[in-house]
Amino acid sequence: MIAGAIAYWCEGTKSKPYRLDQQVRFINSDPALIRLFLAFLDRAGVSRQRLRFCVHIHESADVEAAIRYWARVTGAAPDQFVRPVIKHHTPRRPRPSGNADYHGCLRVSVIKSSTLYREISGWAHGVMTARRRDPV
Repeated sequence: MIAGAIAYWCEGTKSKPYRLDQQVRFINSDPALIRLFLAFLDRAGVSRQRLRFCVHIHESADVEAAIRYWARVTGAAPDQFVRPVIKHHTPRRPRPSGNADYHGCLRVSVIKSSTLYREISGWAHGVMTARRRDPV
C-alpha cells in the first residue's frame, strides 16, 4: 500500500490551488510501474470495472499496436480504453521510425475516485512526514 501511494504521489495527478481536481489519474510508460499501480488499486478495493485507460502517444507511432500492448499489460477489456491522445509535434531531430519498443504512456483513471484520492493523499503524506525513531 505504501509503495502504491508513493508511486501515485510521484506520477499521479494532484489537485492544485489553481486547478481543484480530486480524481485519481496515474500516467507512466513503464509497464512494471503500471502493474504496481494496478496491484495497489486491487489492494485498495477498487473494482477493475471502475478503471479507464488512455494511451498517450506520438503521431508517428503505431497507435493500434500500442493499445494492444497496453491491453496485454493491464488485462483490460477493449471497452475500457478511451480515445488515445495523439501528441503532435515538430521535432528538431527526427525520431527513428519503426521503434517497436515505443508504446507511449498509459493513463489509468479511476471513475468516481474523489474519496480514494483523499485516502491516497493521506497515506502518502503520512509516509513522507513520519518521524524516524532512533533505535533504543
